[in-house]
Amino acid sequence: MKAVLGAIGRTRLGGYGHARSQVAVWAAIVVVLAVAGVCAPGFLTANHLLDVARQVASLAIVTVGQVFVITAGGIDLSNGMVMTLITVVAADLLNGQNTYTVPVVLLCLGIGLAVGLFNGFLVTKLRIQPLIGTLGTYGILQGTAYVYCAGAPKGSISPSLKTLGNGYALGIPLPVIVALVIVLLGYLVLNRTTFGRALFATGANPRTARLSGIAIDRTIILAYVVSGLTAAAAGLVVAGYIGIGSLSAGNDFNLNSVAAAVIGGTTLVGGIGSVSGGAAAALFLGLLVSLLRFLGLSYSTQLIVQGGILAAAVLAQSRATRGGGL
Repeated sequence: MKAVLGAIGRTRLGGYGHARSQVAVWAAIVVVLAVAGVCAPGFLTANHLLDVARQVASLAIVTVGQVFVITAGGIDLSNGMVMTLITVVAADLLNGQNTYTVPVVLLCLGIGLAVGLFNGFLVTKLRIQPLIGTLGTYGILQGTAYVYCAGAPKGSISPSLKTLGNGYALGIPLPVIVALVIVLLGYLVLNRTTFGRALFATGANPRTARLSGIAIDRTIILAYVVSGLTAAAAGLVVAGYIGIGSLSAGNDFNLNSVAAAVIGGTTLVGGIGSVSGGAAAALFLGLLVSLLRFLGLSYSTQLIVQGGILAAAVLAQSRATRGGGL
């Protein structure tokens, strides 16, 4: 146990790396806003910024689960397709009626939980590499979504769920409030619970953690369950926003959640993770993409810029790790 505490201590010392990463992310947000103020004054209106925050909310939610998984030494490339399946199933079952909203929401969360358990089983029991295993799950879910709706999503989202995606409370978009609650819960679980400490220890040195009594398999499975649940929650928010089922609703979220987690200070090798940093990075990516669109840049240019930023973040982490900074 002493060795495990030492490993956790090193990840906590890596918190200085967290701090640097988060300072860098917030500095980048300030730069984006400053550039927007000069090049696109209309970008800084309250209505537009609230709209960006609404769009960012879903990415922030799904990034929480991605941070948990990467911190434990894994990765989840199936979360975007969980979101897609959720929109298709919810729209079909609700068919524009409020009658079964609660049961359908619970069913959708159950789907996310089941996918998380399945991914955890692939990684821990079948010893499949997380990248390959979750990519396989992505394919299974994609096929399931197409078969379920025969290639054409049917129905529509209930009015109450549409309110979740489009409504306001005290002038704040409801998706933003949901995201803040989930980010706060994720932060507390990761940083203030035994489970969170087990995640750090598992990602830092799984062999040492196992020898010290930590249930490695259970910890990893629970991390994937969290990822599945957050993906399902994000899918419900997206479904409420668009109002229908969509076979492309989650297309960008799996890789963007990885990007947000890494840019926010979570290392791909595991053992270091930051929910708050991931949420800040999601905000940065949302503002950046919105600004690029505002300036009329093509979609391909947007992808190049995002890819360059992710590559720079990974390179910075790699250099910091070799130098002992993380």
